[in-house]
Amino acid sequence: MSMTIDRTTTATQERVGASLSVRDLRIHYGNVEAVKGISFDILPGEFLTLLGPSGCGKSTTLRCIAGLEPASAGTITIDDTVVAGPGKHVQPEKRGINMVFQSYAVWPHMTVEKNVGYGLKGLQKDEIKTRVDEVLDLIGLGKFAKRYGTELSGGQQQRVALARAIVTRPKVLLFDEPLSNLDAGLREQMRFEILALQRAVGITAVYVTHDQTEAMSMSDRVVLLNDGLVEQSDAPREIYSRPRTEFAANFVGHANILPGRLDGARERLTVPGIATPVLAAETAANDVHESASAVFRAESLLAGSAAESAENVWPAKVERVSYLGRHLDVLYSVGDSKVRGELPSATPIVVGDTVTIGIRASDVHFVPHTEA
Repeated sequence: MSMTIDRTTTATQERVGASLSVRDLRIHYGNVEAVKGISFDILPGEFLTLLGPSGCGKSTTLRCIAGLEPASAGTITIDDTVVAGPGKHVQPEKRGINMVFQSYAVWPHMTVEKNVGYGLKGLQKDEIKTRVDEVLDLIGLGKFAKRYGTELSGGQQQRVALARAIVTRPKVLLFDEPLSNLDAGLREQMRFEILALQRAVGITAVYVTHDQTEAMSMSDRVVLLNDGLVEQSDAPREIYSRPRTEFAANFVGHANILPGRLDGARERLTVPGIATPVLAAETAANDVHESASAVFRAESLLAGSAAESAENVWPAKVERVSYLGRHLDVLYSVGDSKVRGELPSATPIVVGDTVTIGIRASDVHFVPHTEA
């Protein structure tokens, strides 16, 4: 079962979410610095994802925004109110924030409507019923209001958790890997439903995940974290097409990375074992120095006659061919380097073939080289 969002309401509703600003946030656990001075801003109604591997500090940052962890240094501001800073820690229930966790925490002894309305204690019964009914209709669970938690599927329980989080009308909604307990098919469906719900109600959202597909498909912007620091903060398309570091290139999608030496014009990279320099259409950014790497995506690599029109053309040997249904994943050796490419699944190619491969200069850009 999927939920249906009123698109007319979504298009015309005024944004009600809060702005959120994190400045030089640091979080210590004894001698361990889990978050090392990160900064980012979120606009009202924006959907921002904290993305990164396990241990990068993303969940710790989220918990600090929620008020569940104290900040060791830096500030967190919601709208114009500082909720965390030097000598200040506003309690979670006073921040105007709700959080959706990995665990649905649906109480099995309560009905759906009781679960959803639990956070509305203190309001008049009529007001509670009105709010609960509105939210259940919004997420498509109106006819399940009298069911108990044990009678719901995993996806339905996740919707109950979402309804409970938005029924109190928070200005900021936090998600801590909420889909990790769902199977792949339901996880994909819930991605779109969460985003549709966030757009409909206008809440500012901060979403934590290590899943790049979730981050790329749902977010207005992605903050990529690595070892407690911001690696890159950009729109998903920009992070994918123009990663600023080798880590960003490797973490999001499949990137080819060729380390070498940048020339004085900052447009050509000499790579050991490759006879001709790698050419890019744009000069390297100011933070890229002589020791640099050429980055390009596997799907941009050309092979055979298609490669001959590219600015970068190399003879290559086929080292591995993997059938992935929609395409072949091909590993080539070029001089001393290995590069990956994608070919249509019906392409006749076998290990050991010698082929011509190429990459357009417009599909190459340079990033600082990082020693392993």
